[in-house]
Amino acid sequence: MEQCKKEICTKRCVFSKCVDADFDYQENLLSYDDDLLKVIRCSVNNFVVNTAYQNSTITVYGKTKITLTYVSESSGCISCAEFEEDFEKSFQTDSDCGDLLLAAKIINKFSNCRVINQRRIDIHDSFSVSVCAYAPCNASMTDSAKDIMIDKQKIEYISVIGSAYVKSEFEEEAEVTDGEAIRKIINVFTDAYCSETKIIADKMLVKTKLRFSVLYTADSDKINDVRRCEKTTEISTIVDINGISEDDIAIVNAKSGNLFFKTKTDGKNNLTIIDLAGDINLSCTVYRKQSDYLSDDAYSVNRDVKNTFSPIELDVDYKLIKESFSSKEKFEFDSVDISEILDLDVSLSADKCIELSAFVLTENSEILFISDKKQIEFDKFQDCSAYISSYDYVIKSKNVIELRFVVAYTALKYRQSSFNLLSDVELTSSGEYESPALAVYFADKNERLWDIAKCFRTSVDLIKKENELTDDTLDAKRILLIPGM
Repeated sequence: MEQCKKEICTKRCVFSKCVDADFDYQENLLSYDDDLLKVIRCSVNNFVVNTAYQNSTITVYGKTKITLTYVSESSGCISCAEFEEDFEKSFQTDSDCGDLLLAAKIINKFSNCRVINQRRIDIHDSFSVSVCAYAPCNASMTDSAKDIMIDKQKIEYISVIGSAYVKSEFEEEAEVTDGEAIRKIINVFTDAYCSETKIIADKMLVKTKLRFSVLYTADSDKINDVRRCEKTTEISTIVDINGISEDDIAIVNAKSGNLFFKTKTDGKNNLTIIDLAGDINLSCTVYRKQSDYLSDDAYSVNRDVKNTFSPIELDVDYKLIKESFSSKEKFEFDSVDISEILDLDVSLSADKCIELSAFVLTENSEILFISDKKQIEFDKFQDCSAYISSYDYVIKSKNVIELRFVVAYTALKYRQSSFNLLSDVELTSSGEYESPALAVYFADKNERLWDIAKCFRTSVDLIKKENELTDDTLDAKRILLIPGM
């Protein structure tokens, strides 16, 4: 029997895993750096730079940027040193798929350091690597066949079209405006988030907001005259992803990667300009809304048939959400008497933890770095890009900071569902059946016309015409006249 076949093609997550990663590093100050007396802050930033798939193994490649803020033993001045390390983490999959799209995220857990001597520091770094692998999921379906009635259900679903990791480079200048020259840069807070996306054929424009908050010591009579300089800029990046189009949905996560900073002179030969350079790592996943009529049953009016089915998994009931919400949290720090906040940063991690980090001045005029995390309530989504859009804070007591913040997010929510597609129809009887010229049937509420037509070996269209019906499902009990073919 001649049949017209149709291929249902989608791409969806077939492998998802999150594993812990722990690394130990031994770092040494360069010969021209000051000797180390005390560490104020050891900042560790882990980020993904690439992914690879080979022989059923997924490998995530990344970098670890370590920034050390410390007090010099010889001068008592605050200084800063930077280090960079490479890491990789592998995942073993159950089967070997030829064509995988990979999306990986880093979830920082904690880091600590130990001073060994005046030149050496040991650092322990702990984080989680989350990876999702998207693969083609295809199934062949019988779309039509001669003298065969085929039932079809309209299904709307979403499919991954493409993904990309892109390194977006930047170079910016921030100028000190208080008149004093810069002695040393001691810390830089950076926040990056995707502010806008626009898709055209095979390309996507991604606009990223990037905020710098630079803490430095001024060249004044005071030993550690700590001051702050801030700048916000926008970076535009073109991302190439084959096959994407204007109506597709993009979820883009932006994370600060490499950061390099130095001071340079202005037109009057004063060190008042901060040169900032580095990159932002963009993780982009593009989805497409699709709709198909899926064949799920068949019969012949005058012959018996044998139906064969093929399973396929589809992501249905999808919803794109762009929202924001405000909240507040209190952060309490034991054994700290805060008299002034020199600089404060708020960030949102991939595991929906809000982290407050701050350089503070104690009542004893000591500069300390404090940091704490709190889990916030957040709906669960299959894919999400979230960030802190704004915040403010107040010192509630000597050791308590109250933070008020707004979380903005773009998220995609869907449900995974399994469908049995009609893959083949086979006529199994040689004899022919004759349907009655007209029959009376007492139908129940919510009964489908397809099931009634199949039982009486007639067609749905004839039942609709005879009974002046428009819907495929009955909304009430009624008597139907069933015409024969």
